[in-house]
Amino acid sequence: MPIMIHRTGDVYSATVSPPHGNGSLWSSPQPMTASKLIDALRELGCHTTDITDALYEADPSWLNRLKDHGSAITG
Repeated sequence: MPIMIHRTGDVYSATVSPPHGNGSLWSSPQPMTASKLIDALRELGCHTTDITDALYEADPSWLNRLKDHGSAITG
């Protein structure tokens, strides 16, 4: 999977490889909340569906955690 996300506690880190992320290799600079990671990946040019698929792969309960923190994902 071109977007790989890893969960550690309540934070996530990611690595993006082409063709995602506008064709460049990218790694998150530090672990971050799901909301911040989603924002960073969108800014990089990743599609929301690909991001959420990678989040579900890393943490099937990520959306519940996001809702618990008062955040919401929007397209």
